[in-house]
Amino acid sequence: MPSLNPDRVKIGYVILIAGRNTAIQTLQRKAGYGDSAKWTHVAGSIGGFDAVEAKVPQSHVINLQREYVDKGYEIKVMKRKGQEAAKRYKVALWWATMNNLPYDALQFFWFPLSIMCGIIGVALHNLFSSHKRFLCSELIATGFYKEGDFLFGKPAENVLPADFDNPVLFEEVSDSWLVNSK
Repeated sequence: MPSLNPDRVKIGYVILIAGRNTAIQTLQRKAGYGDSAKWTHVAGSIGGFDAVEAKVPQSHVINLQREYVDKGYEIKVMKRKGQEAAKRYKVALWWATMNNLPYDALQFFWFPLSIMCGIIGVALHNLFSSHKRFLCSELIATGFYKEGDFLFGKPAENVLPADFDNPVLFEEVSDSWLVNSK
């Protein structure tokens, strides 16, 4: 059984999760994300095993090891390239303050429409988006945006989990796993 190394999962790191949501995978594949489409969920590390995620019914703090690793989900720990530690802390602090907000389920339905229907879908998506409710990728992107790091060049509500699997913007923390010795 793999185990995360809590000493290597730093505050402000991004956690990609290959969930079992085929609708999000399909949407991301159709949007051209290729192999990155497998990342259907994203969370923000607040240090060690703890992370903040937006999930139905509301955002909350989770234990990555128990919630995902122990249940067999593939995860990938990412850090923003060139980001100073102070900025990482501020981004993660913002994520933590967004704990217990309702999940933006309506946006989850409007976003696919915006991809399939072009400008009309985008207008509807923007009209019905809430700034007090977040999807997982929107929550994590907004933390970066609040610190002036507009890394994706598009509104946070249009960011998908696969956007974080971008080697130009992020690098994988490859030593975030403990080596099992038997």
